[in-house]
Amino acid sequence: MLPTRFWLTAGKGESESSELESIDSAFMDAGIGYQNHVAVSSIPPKEEIYPKVDSERGITYVPVNGELMLLPFSSIIHVVRSMNKGNKGDKISCCIALAKIETDVAGKSIECVLAFEVQNSSLSKAEESALEGIKKMVELRDGRVQEDWGKSGYKLISSSLQIERQFGCVVAFVVFDPFTYGKIRI
Repeated sequence: MLPTRFWLTAGKGESESSELESIDSAFMDAGIGYQNHVAVSSIPPKEEIYPKVDSERGITYVPVNGELMLLPFSSIIHVVRSMNKGNKGDKISCCIALAKIETDVAGKSIECVLAFEVQNSSLSKAEESALEGIKKMVELRDGRVQEDWGKSGYKLISSSLQIERQFGCVVAFVVFDPFTYGKIRI
């Protein structure tokens, strides 16, 4: 399996009855409330896409061959995920920082995207920590950040919530597009 595209999405949810309901609410808000999520580490595919997320209904339409396709219910999707949960009165935040880099591996120049996930009570601290973390990942790989992508080569997806109900959850996702997986070439 070789993912070829990704998108960013985030959500938040609250519940009076259970933590699980607040998590489900956050997934619906992010537009991926009808799929099964498999969390992966931190190397998304290179191409970013911009689907149509319907937060009210918890669904997402993905562009495929010039058409918008509904992300199938019950499908398995791979995600890089940052999630934070809390209780009434808590302030919760999460963030994923991304960088598109070029680096040399085994004598070849390659492009890749890196992602770094953080949870915190403060949104600004979460974003700051995520940027620090992604810069260390770039440095570890002797990467050259492609500054024409995002803000000087970096992107953030984050969510924050002051919990007013009994339970709350925030999520940020890098979602791998399940419609366009390619085959690994040997």
